[in-house]
Amino acid sequence: MESQNKQGKFLKVPYDWRKPTKKRFKSRTWNPDAPFITKRWFGWGFDYNLYALIHPIKWHKDRSKIKK
Repeated sequence: MESQNKQGKFLKVPYDWRKPTKKRFKSRTWNPDAPFITKRWFGWGFDYNLYALIHPIKWHKDRSKIKK
């Protein structure tokens, strides 16, 4: 059972079955450096970066600085 992958992709959809942590939750749901749609912090599928929803102008400016 230990040899099974706890994270990866199935049919191009990401999954992560590792024990949930606050650090992973924050990095995927409240991150100015992350894209708008991110991998789920726990489970199968995608999540939204809530930082981008609540601060769209600031998020866009932060993203444009990263690309330079």
